[in-house]
Amino acid sequence: MLSIESLTNVILSMCDDVSNKKLQKLSYYVYAWYLAIYGVKIADMQFEAWAHGPVCRKLYLKYRHYGWSVIPQYRGFVLVDDEKIRFIEGVLKEYGGYSADELERMTHKEAPWLNARNEYGNAIIPDIAIKEYYSHQEETKKRIMDYAVA
Repeated sequence: MLSIESLTNVILSMCDDVSNKKLQKLSYYVYAWYLAIYGVKIADMQFEAWAHGPVCRKLYLKYRHYGWSVIPQYRGFVLVDDEKIRFIEGVLKEYGGYSADELERMTHKEAPWLNARNEYGNAIIPDIAIKEYYSHQEETKKRIMDYAVA
């Protein structure tokens, strides 16, 4: 399992226009798809149903000082195996071209955030709800896996 820092450093090394809000959504989608496809967490994260979509509180606190600004691209070394790098890249090819606001609107239409938000406000989005929802999104799953193994 990756650390939150390793996961975010990989994302920030592959994308150059990432705000805290966009980093939250991209991290969420990497987490969600890995959980749905492999049945385990890619990183030790937990997402909550905040007003602007899924948020990992630890990640938010680390980058909140950037506000709405772009976080600098990461240029250092990250010790992550090739399989996970390709997987993350596959998710970023699927979602990385969207703006933070577009990603927010997408998560607001999806059951894991909707159910947690509607029932409990800033409640934790259960992993079982994430896994169940994304495991049934066959077309997107195929595109991500095609990217990941290409």
